[in-house]
Amino acid sequence: MNATANTTATAENLTAANGAVVPRPEVGQGATLHYPQDTYGFVVTKVSESGKTVTLAELISPSLATGHEVDRHDGPFPIWDHTYTEDELKSMVDPAGKITTIRLNKNGRWMSKGTPFTVGKARYYRNYSY
Repeated sequence: MNATANTTATAENLTAANGAVVPRPEVGQGATLHYPQDTYGFVVTKVSESGKTVTLAELISPSLATGHEVDRHDGPFPIWDHTYTEDELKSMVDPAGKITTIRLNKNGRWMSKGTPFTVGKARYYRNYSY
């Protein structure tokens, strides 16, 4: 299957224009939005036929209200560090959360409007000391 002139897809992997091999995303798989100091969890809800366009739903951030504990503190500031389980990928989808579309760029990176994502695991990291 030929996704575009620059990206080819197989059942298991995608190959970007630069030759980078990227695992093909699957519905229900975790994804992570990366900011310089924080990360936020998402779940894959749709994958295009080519595999290079993916729709994500935001996950609820772990908190005491969701039954999660703070990972550690930096002085008085809490630091949350959580990797979502498979069950949480199903049960913690935020009904009021963002729906985001990411695309595989020619360098083999998942991006949305200049913001990088990874696909495979959903991770939440928030350091309130910054």
